[in-house]
Formats: sequence, C-alpha cells, structure tokens
Amino acid sequence: MAKEVREYTLDEVKTHQTKKDLWVVIHGKVYDVTEYVRDHPGGADVLVDVAGTDATEAYEDVGHSEDANEILTTYLIGTLKGAQDFVRKQAVRVIQPQPVAPVAAPKGSGSSLGALSLTAASVGSLLALYLSSRHHAGFNDVLAQLPRLRLPQIPAGYGKSLQGGFGGGFLVASAISALVGSVVASRLSKLTQIQTGFTHYPPHMKSRRRPTPNPHLVEGFLHPKTYQNLPLVRKDVLSPNVYRFVFQLPGPRDVIGLPIGQHVAIQATIDGQTVSRSYTPTSNNLDLGRLELVIKCYPDGLLTGKYLANLEVGDRVQFRGPKGAMKYQRGLCRQIGMIAGGTGITPMYQLIRAICEDDTDTTQISLVYANRTEEDILLRDELDAFARRYPQNLKVWYMLDHPPQDWAYGSGYVTPAVMAEKLPAAGPNTKTMLCGPPGMVNAAKKGLVAAGYASPGAVAKMTDEIFCF
Repeated sequence: MAKEVREYTLDEVKTHQTKKDLWVVIHGKVYDVTEYVRDHPGGADVLVDVAGTDATEAYEDVGHSEDANEILTTYLIGTLKGAQDFVRKQAVRVIQPQPVAPVAAPKGSGSSLGALSLTAASVGSLLALYLSSRHHAGFNDVLAQLPRLRLPQIPAGYGKSLQGGFGGGFLVASAISALVGSVVASRLSKLTQIQTGFTHYPPHMKSRRRPTPNPHLVEGFLHPKTYQNLPLVRKDVLSPNVYRFVFQLPGPRDVIGLPIGQHVAIQATIDGQTVSRSYTPTSNNLDLGRLELVIKCYPDGLLTGKYLANLEVGDRVQFRGPKGAMKYQRGLCRQIGMIAGGTGITPMYQLIRAICEDDTDTTQISLVYANRTEEDILLRDELDAFARRYPQNLKVWYMLDHPPQDWAYGSGYVTPAVMAEKLPAAGPNTKTMLCGPPGMVNAAKKGLVAAGYASPGAVAKMTDEIFCF
C-alpha cells in the first residue's frame, strides 16, 4: 500500500527536529528525512540546521538537481496546514542617475540643431582633414561630388537661420561625412583583399571535408522526460552484492544517447511506492544495441535490494535520461584527478573509457580507487588494461582497508598525503572528480580545498575545480 499522506501543523513539525527524528517542510509538503541524514551529500549538519522548520527558502537558495527532487519525493509523509506558495524575494537594484553634461548650443541657433550640426561638422571636418592630408586629390574629388548629393528637405520654419550658419554647416558636414565614409570604406576594403591566386580558385577546388561529429553527443534511445522500458538480457555477479546488468536497446545499431559524464534514472514501484534512483552506465554510445550498468545491491536498499537484486533475464526496467551536470568533451582540462570509492568507480570508468579510446585526447588522468578488500575492486581488469595500453593518459592507484600481504598499492584512507602524492596539484587546467560514500567524499573535499582547490558549491557544475558526481 502507498504511504498515507495526512495534514500537519507547523507546531507538529517542530517536534521532529533532531538528527534521529528529522522532519522538514518544503513547498507546503512535509518530509521525514531521518533515514536520509547520513547519505545527504552536503552532510548531516545542513539538514539538522533546518530540522522542524519550513526549509523551502533554504532549499531553493542552495539549488537542487532533478535527482534530489526525485529522492525527496520518497520521504513525503504529508502536507502542511495553511501552507502558502513560496515567492522568492527579488533583489532591488538602485541605479543612481548619472549627471549629463549639457551641450552648449551655438549662439543664435535657436534650437538643438546647432549642437547636432556641430557634431556632424566635427566628424566631417576630421574625416575630410584626414583624406586631405593623406591624398589631397581624393578630398578634391569629394568636394566635386557635393553638387550631385540629394540633400534633405529643410522645413520652412528654419528660413534664414540655415543660410551660411550652423544649419548650412550641418547639411554640408552630413554630406561630407556620407561621402568620406563611403570612400574610406572602399579604400579599406581594397586594402584587406588578398590579391593572390587564392581568390581565383574555382568553387570545386575548396575543401569539402567536414569535422567528424562527437559520437557521444548523438541522441539515442533515452528521453529526458519520459520513462521507457528495456529488457534485461544478461546479469553477472562481479563480487558480493555487485551485479553487471545488460539491457537490450530496441535495435542492434541503436545507441543509448548518453553524453559522457551523465547518468540514467531507473524507476520502479515497490510496495505500492514509486521509487527512482540514478546510475551511471559503464557502456556508452560506442556500444551499439545495449545499455550496461554495474550496481551494488544493498540487502536493505529499497530499489537495489528489493528490486534490482531480484531481476531475472527477460524482466523489463524503466529508464529515463540523460541526467547530470557533467557533459565531458575533449579539452575540458589538461589534468583530471579522480577519487572513487566502491561503485563510485562507474562515472570515472565512463570518462576513462572515452578519453583513452579517443586518439586525439591527451588529457592525463590520475585515479585513486578505494575499497575494503581486493575482491571488492570493480572493473579492475578493464582499468588495468587501459593503464597498460594508455600510460600517457591513465595512472591508477588502489587503496584497501584490508590489503593482502603482497599488496603493491596503498592501504587505509585516502589522506591529504595520498592526494598530494597521487593527484595533480590545483591549477587553472586541473579538475578532481569525486564519487563514493558521503564520508569519503566530504573528507576528500576538505583535503583538496586545503591543498588549494576552489571549494565547490552545493550543486555540482562543470566549472567546479572539485566536481562531485
């Protein structure tokens, strides 16, 4: 059965304001996020600060992704009595009026026409003087053209004030400006033309070569707003509770339509409740006809433990996408550091594949991959193969909590010392990407900021020096 949704007062919500009993109100809806506190990417303190309150403004100020909104719906328990629509406060910008210096009209002009004639006459005089100094005959030619000009009709009201005065100067200056402008443009045009054989090649001699489109930006099966189903055709156990799921696209030549660095959403109805979570495929648009995911299915996980772990070949799963703030393209930066933990390797692997398989991509990747035991290392064969074949692109360093005796890599936590030794230093052409358990990600962020990286915001952006998937 679906959760019962009832109406609460703000006073009732206020009684749930501890880390172990935490409710919040967002846009008139009441959420019990107690179980999400430890998994919140921004840390538990962010939620504790707004516990038992209407957190709409704080939620909107930080900005949240579509994924966050979907996760939030799974914790809905009711609505707020007397809730009002949230209206964002508009910042008021005070613009100080700038004083405008008055332009003095010539004596006897009787109107602003004198000021305009002065401006036009000045421009005309300067241009005429330029031509005269550069090519005296050119200026004489200009003067010779004056009688042929069609001058604008003068309103009768100006009468004598235009004769020999500023009005006349205005008209003459305007005419000179027009002629001089055309002469200057004509001469500059001739100067900039390349009078060589290049301008005389026939059209069929020009190169018709077109740039090769980026295959990872090609649209495919996925739709960003609509869920579509795919059948499961293969399910492999990679390690305890970790599976590789392979889904078949409608056609053998179809592609996922997923830019590198983005992910897909899976949706299912579990115990009468609609649940969705996002995952990064290990396949990409070069893998025709299939979508592949590596997912750790926690026994108590609502979607993974109760749904994905029990999938059988032939079952159909709902997908939507692409989603996410990262859309990698060659040239994003010169060096990329990566810190991954557990199944957090999947978005890293997607980028590693794209960079190593592109012969023109010279980006250097330094990966630090942490796990509990050697058996927990996912995609190790693939990672080691890329590191051997593309040593100029990829260096891999494994970290284990419980290493074997002959372990050739690191042990323990990913400390600042490990990051300083194995990752690129902060710089304008460097990014470090993080994905893994919240505790590891938060500790890594603090260490990187202390090492000189700019601190990221609450919502990931491609411009961040520290990018969190």
